[in-house]
Amino acid sequence: MDIRRPPAARVQDAAFLAACLAYVWAGIDPRLIYHWQRPIFYTSPGFLDEFLRYPGGPADYLYALVAQAYAFAGWGAIVLTAQVAAVAALTEVYFTTLAGGALPLVRYVPAVLLLFDVSLYYNRTPMAPALLLGLALAILFVRLSGRWSNWMALGAAFAAMLLAAYYLAGMAIVFFAPAAAMVLIARRPTRVPGIACLLLAVALPAAAEWLRLASARDWFTGADVPRVVVWWGLYGFYAMGTAMVLRVRGAGPRPAHASPRPRKWRLAAGLATALPLLGLASVAALSYHLNGRDRSLAALDYQCSREDWPAVIDASRRLETGDFNSLTRYEVNLALYEMNRLGDDMFRFPQAGSLLPELRTDRVLPHMLRITDLCLRLGRLDDAERFGSEAMVLGKSDPRLYRLMAGVNLVKGQTGVARKFLTALSYEVGSGAWACQRLRDLDRDPELNGDADVQLLRHRMLRKDDVLPVWQRVGKPDGDMERLLLDQLEQDPSNRMAFEFLMGSYLVARDMGAINATMPRIKDITGPAYIGPNGRRCTPRHFQEAMAMYADATGQPVNIDGLEMQPETMARLAVFKRIMAHSLTREAAREAAWSDFRYSYFFYVVFGPGDYR
Repeated sequence: MDIRRPPAARVQDAAFLAACLAYVWAGIDPRLIYHWQRPIFYTSPGFLDEFLRYPGGPADYLYALVAQAYAFAGWGAIVLTAQVAAVAALTEVYFTTLAGGALPLVRYVPAVLLLFDVSLYYNRTPMAPALLLGLALAILFVRLSGRWSNWMALGAAFAAMLLAAYYLAGMAIVFFAPAAAMVLIARRPTRVPGIACLLLAVALPAAAEWLRLASARDWFTGADVPRVVVWWGLYGFYAMGTAMVLRVRGAGPRPAHASPRPRKWRLAAGLATALPLLGLASVAALSYHLNGRDRSLAALDYQCSREDWPAVIDASRRLETGDFNSLTRYEVNLALYEMNRLGDDMFRFPQAGSLLPELRTDRVLPHMLRITDLCLRLGRLDDAERFGSEAMVLGKSDPRLYRLMAGVNLVKGQTGVARKFLTALSYEVGSGAWACQRLRDLDRDPELNGDADVQLLRHRMLRKDDVLPVWQRVGKPDGDMERLLLDQLEQDPSNRMAFEFLMGSYLVARDMGAINATMPRIKDITGPAYIGPNGRRCTPRHFQEAMAMYADATGQPVNIDGLEMQPETMARLAVFKRIMAHSLTREAAREAAWSDFRYSYFFYVVFGPGDYR
């Protein structure tokens, strides 16, 4: 059997893997896979035991370990490319072993499909480990079939390997079983028609879905079309490829051909190198287009979790209007708040709903994480603890929840409980260093009196019971956000987050009466957002614009302590009113005011919510 690789194979592999590495690094960004899937891996004793209790668990454990590298763009790209390379290599070994000679280009087909699967950020299936295990067992079985003549012994080996594949990687059986079964059938004295092999290959996915095998997650059926296409593509490639190779081998020896002329060989080698790159480019372009929305949403949530606020704003610019739901809208507004720009720039982004997410129990973990974090930032410690506890039913040992719950208990002074969360996190790969540092901080300062962030939240912490007015509303499962923010301002009049989000909610609702009634609270609000370039106190632009419109509508001058009305605000309002008065139609007025006023509150009040980017 001659399974030597073609001379150009190394050049082809180098070019393909280099392109693959570049695409994974720049086009997919493994950090988004890590953030979206959040593979949990603890080094604590007993963590492995959970994965050994169910078929497919070892592959899940291996995937969770390997996926920790995805937290870094460079290492993640290298690890993902290495998995693609390993799948390609074993694919080549499998088919050359089966065919008794080199089969050019076949190794790139599953590699390209695997890359497409990687771009489905939400798919946690341990595809690469299962493929590798299934291929390794199939190669072993093919070689055993060439050495063993006893059909019963091969059948016993087939059954043992099938059980091993099922336990170790669950889904690996759909890659191993058809190949091994076809080889087993081909060893029988009477030849089975090729159609029987194909029927066997088609039957296994149906059996897997019908029996609901462990780790089966709608592999071959379901509404997620791209994922189903990947599964059928990989399964069909190996099953039908095996059937075709066995059919050709059974047809007798192939006729000898004269060696190709050097010029034609060079042309064939060039095409052989170009075809995989062309296939990779096609799949990359297709997946980049199809998964663009997931990539943008994942990037926004990822940067928000890292508290890289300028990056959140940059990521939001790539979102479509319809993607500004309650969660993404809050993340953008939170970034503006943290950058001291909420009162100046909030209408640069679609504000077609509440600035804050609904405070209610949900089955979506990202939503529960965000509202737990929101309550913690506002000083609603009891609510943060409640939502965090309910989120743990969904996320279980998710380190993000452990970090939030540790923070809640640190602020509340429950350091014993906080230490338990921090100790657990010290065994988690991604959060271990942070948890160990917080434990050292507790050892040095048990009450955290020197921690400015903790002291700020303790100052904001609500000290009265408002459960009934906020949460016990007839027919309303979510909390009364207005009452909640007002209660936080009563507790701490300098709570800038509560003030700005309350004012922002009134601005979005175009409730001029509530804006005017709330504006006197501005005298207690301080920070960089209220300091102008000259070092003097100033008022955020949208707040000024709202009060200018209120004064113009009522005919009364604005005289509120802490509110600084700049002359240019009144001048801009006068210009805007002239444009409205001299425009014959609403559309003409909108077009005339677009370039200079579309990011102003004047424009929002007249033309309503919209995407004015």
